[in-house]
Amino acid sequence: MAIYIEDLIETPSLFEKLSTKQPKCCNCDVELHESITGKRTTPQGEACSDCYYELLGDLVEQHPIVSAGIRRG
Repeated sequence: MAIYIEDLIETPSLFEKLSTKQPKCCNCDVELHESITGKRTTPQGEACSDCYYELLGDLVEQHPIVSAGIRRG
């Protein structure tokens, strides 16, 4: 079954779904696609996976994860 442009225009909900813009990354302004760039939620907003892991790495450097102390006794 073919989809004709007249059918899309007559059905606004379907037309709106197909013409909506994707959200953009809050750091690098790349359009976010769940399967391609990833879509992660940060305090600043939606971010791509690259920016998310860069932010996560910066946080780990500021507050390093240390091993548990040795308990004796």
